[in-house]
Amino acid sequence: MVDDSTFKQLKESNHYFPEVTEVIYDSDKMLEMGSIALKSIVRGFDIVWDRLMFTFVWKYFKDGIMLAENQARDKGIKFRLIVEITKENVDLINSIKYYDIRHIENLRGNFAIFDNRAYMVQIFHDEKEQPDQALFSNVKELVAKQEKLFEKLWDIAIPLALRVKEIEYEEKSDYQKTITNFEDVQSEIVFIIEQCKKDLLIFSSIKILSSILNRNNFINKIEPLLKKEVNIKILTDGIDKYFVKQFELINGMNRNYYPIQLGYTNKLGNFHELVITNDSKYMLQVKYDLENRLVASFSNSEHMIYVQEILFEKYWNEIKSLEITNR
Repeated sequence: MVDDSTFKQLKESNHYFPEVTEVIYDSDKMLEMGSIALKSIVRGFDIVWDRLMFTFVWKYFKDGIMLAENQARDKGIKFRLIVEITKENVDLINSIKYYDIRHIENLRGNFAIFDNRAYMVQIFHDEKEQPDQALFSNVKELVAKQEKLFEKLWDIAIPLALRVKEIEYEEKSDYQKTITNFEDVQSEIVFIIEQCKKDLLIFSSIKILSSILNRNNFINKIEPLLKKEVNIKILTDGIDKYFVKQFELINGMNRNYYPIQLGYTNKLGNFHELVITNDSKYMLQVKYDLENRLVASFSNSEHMIYVQEILFEKYWNEIKSLEITNR
């Protein structure tokens, strides 16, 4: 428990001294510690808020959010926030300015790290709307471990813009749209890839896939999915050596994770499109129009996605059967 003498020293030193790991029980002291951190920040804040913490901050510490926005705007302080974004709170979160915000579903717990030199965890009991106590630490080894945890969470979290789009699609069943602008096609491909959590299936003409690879940072968008343990399968109607080498390089650099799986079949006939599905939720179909421009159709229709996944698995299983036969 933080005694008055230690608390005074921490305040006067802007949390630099003394080096402690202590529990704070006084609610006024908890808020004061947060205020001091915000006012003395030099580089940045890394923050994780679950539902309880977000509700508490928004209701009782909104001035702190405004102060942080001013610090970010006027001094270039970097604020990174991980929070669960839902259709109920998305408008509130969108109203927060100058933060880099990402989403994790079913997030539990909270902490805030400031300047990589101290962190606080607010502790709630019995789903109360205000914390009963807080854990504070400026011990370097503990702060470093907490920062490492934050970076792992940040890597798997979904950017705010993608989560907002995901919520919009969730509210529209059997939604379909056609995309004709190539930049918008690219943006939709990035959305499908980056918000994937379990399964990413790509079923493509090698011509279209190579075109997208050459014009977009497509491969680098796929690589982070390995750390999320997403099952990635790519099936094409031809072989591109550069394309294969790129994915072999990624697999080689991520040996601790399940690799990207590549397959090839010459049984697709005149296949002139690219189809991406993710988590059985979304499907994007890309092909050339009569003027040789890439256009796309997006859908979240369960039936359409199911049909495409059946077709993919049919050809994929045929490839695997041939591999076993030819051994």
